Amino acid sequence: MKNQIRSISLVALFLLALTTIGAAQANYTASVQNNSTQALGTVTVYQTYGPQVYVNVPGPGTFDVPVTSDITVVVINGFGTPQGGTSVVKLANGKSVKVTVSGGNIVVQDQQIIQ
Repeated sequence: MKNQIRSISLVALFLLALTTIGAAQANYTASVQNNSTQALGTVTVYQTYGPQVYVNVPGPGTFDVPVTSDITVVVINGFGTPQGGTSVVKLANGKSVKVTVSGGNIVVQDQQIIQ
């Protein structure tokens, strides 16, 4: 009888652990809002936990990317922008864009050069 109770308890703990792990890996959606006129190519999104994810941004528009944890850095054409930061990124075509990362929002705008 004690062995049955112990077995049932272990199975219950195992199922609880699986449920907890599944909840911790819930998917969220981040979005790249390309408000610029430029094609960005492949945007790499690094997360606190889990692998980096990629999204192709061929031009203006909003592109969703599935993430499992908080974004730490976004890389476009080898230039990184950290969470909560803004940077100017030079694209492969030589043009520059301004990138802002805030929470799950990655906003890209044309960079205006003031002379």
